[in-house]
Amino acid sequence: MLKHTFWMTAVISLLVAGSALAADAAPTSGLGSKWEDAAKMPDFFNGMWMSRGGMVDAAVQVGYTAKAKAYMAKYKPSKDLPYAGIGCKTPGMPIIQRSGTPLKFQFTPGLLSVYIENASMTRFIHLNAKHRKESDPTFLGESVAHFEGDTLVVDTVNFRDDIVFQYGLVNPKAGPMSGGAGGAPSFTNVIFGPHGPNLRMVERMRLRDPDTLEVKMTVLDDTVFTGPYEAPVQTYIRVKGEDAWPGEWQCQISGITYYDPAKDDAVSLSPEEALKRLDAGTLR
Repeated sequence: MLKHTFWMTAVISLLVAGSALAADAAPTSGLGSKWEDAAKMPDFFNGMWMSRGGMVDAAVQVGYTAKAKAYMAKYKPSKDLPYAGIGCKTPGMPIIQRSGTPLKFQFTPGLLSVYIENASMTRFIHLNAKHRKESDPTFLGESVAHFEGDTLVVDTVNFRDDIVFQYGLVNPKAGPMSGGAGGAPSFTNVIFGPHGPNLRMVERMRLRDPDTLEVKMTVLDDTVFTGPYEAPVQTYIRVKGEDAWPGEWQCQISGITYYDPAKDDAVSLSPEEALKRLDAGTLR
């Protein structure tokens, strides 16, 4: 069982993945290999990007393997929901990029760096490169990318075994988050689980307009899904001026915060106490 680790991840063939997963093919453009390419690339770089969506999906529209179905049948959010604990361990991709905004893109020839402020982590995306034959698994995986027109296609593999990602929902009709009093969100309806050895994520990033970034992600893991899972489009809005100055962040998790209507205020509980109240039905 996963206990207090926060935030709540197979052999995959290109025949199964289809044309959306063309990231393994030879790059169609060398854009991003030289300093002068900066002026030719989509403007991901000015300001920072704030997510307009949540860290979880409303529903997973794809079939599950027998192994995943068995895991989901036994899943109990009040026991298995990963909380922040000692060390503030990251949940890894894709949760951290979705929940860790604002994001700041930076460019050097052959490399895009994405600073994830609310996690104090930097994701490295290697342009016009191939995945290495041997490398150590990481929380964010190993990302290579190339441009297809105005779209950056990012292919990420080689994730640590101890990160988790969303399988689906305990009760899909209830939605991914049931707001408590005061609108405080709860992730007790979401099923998070382990990934297989060949988890792969392919993202297509493009500017929908000058100040809107959209990311379309396909997740492949044949130990969990019976086919490619196309996640809903994630949208980010550009922040400019002084509000776009990157900040420093430090994880200082000491408990679970929720809204207490009796006090009309936020209350912090230890993860253990929060679990007890969740089981008793007194945590809202």
